[in-house]
Amino acid sequence: MPEAVAVNNMTDFTSDLITRHGFICHGEQNMQRLLVPEELGNGSFEIRRVSADIDVGIINLELKRPIISYYDDYPCTYETTYCLSGSISYVETGVMKGSIGKNEMGIYLHPHSRGMTIYPSDQKIVAVSLVANNRFHEQLPHRGELKDLGEPGVKTLIEQLMQPKKVSTRVHNYFSQVVGDNIDDTLLDGYLDGLGKTLLSILWQENVLLPLRGVKSENINEYELKALAQARGILIDRYVSPPSTVDLAKMVTLNEYKLKTGFRKVYGMSIFECVRKIRMEKAKSLLENPEITISEIANRVGYVNTSHFARAFRNECGLNPSDFRF
Repeated sequence: MPEAVAVNNMTDFTSDLITRHGFICHGEQNMQRLLVPEELGNGSFEIRRVSADIDVGIINLELKRPIISYYDDYPCTYETTYCLSGSISYVETGVMKGSIGKNEMGIYLHPHSRGMTIYPSDQKIVAVSLVANNRFHEQLPHRGELKDLGEPGVKTLIEQLMQPKKVSTRVHNYFSQVVGDNIDDTLLDGYLDGLGKTLLSILWQENVLLPLRGVKSENINEYELKALAQARGILIDRYVSPPSTVDLAKMVTLNEYKLKTGFRKVYGMSIFECVRKIRMEKAKSLLENPEITISEIANRVGYVNTSHFARAFRNECGLNPSDFRF
């Protein structure tokens, strides 16, 4: 095996490759492409901050010598890497070691980790990494529960997520779009921001949200998950006058029982509770405008009777609408 190229600190990854190993950097602060020098092979690491929420990394390498990147106390929030070809190996000190092969993914939630990542030589590596930065990460449900590494269930889940895993066709296609779509540079950051959030949301639901709610993946298939997401989207769009459960089931082509039970399993609430929550979030926004009366707000969010609105708001938010306003 040829002698490896070592990068000794993940936080200095870019500068180390440039100053010590002859990589050539193109781009600016928010988008850097590190070109592999000829003596080490060919290809590049591309690191792009597409928004305050999402970072995207695109790895395209054919190396003559392996690259080993060591990290210590790496401040990870929520990160995933998917290999479209080749493999990437890793060692998480005291936890595990593994290798992500073609069409495999790993998810990393360990808040402060130590180990190394290995990019092997003599193979074509194409991979995508997505990182959720703090603002987006903080909005994810059950995020706070994953901070308690002393809880056995949390520690087990995080270690399971690191294990290489195959993905659905839908997720594979999304990752492929990160590297394969010919999007104009003026549109690329917005495109990758939306695509990255979509992917990270899907992966969070399938691999974190549902397991923490005790939902086994085999109980709800991919088609049903898509239909449930569509149903929720319809409720968000039509919260003032939502369709009946019977009509909603027809609109997303699920039977009524699967719609109701699946919705509660996936979103942790009934359809009725979801509509109420959407209405109350809109009401809170409207209450910030003192020129709109409470009765008008009630009407705008779908309540004919102001007292019914006030009771629903109090049940949801713990305050009367008038108290919330001040």
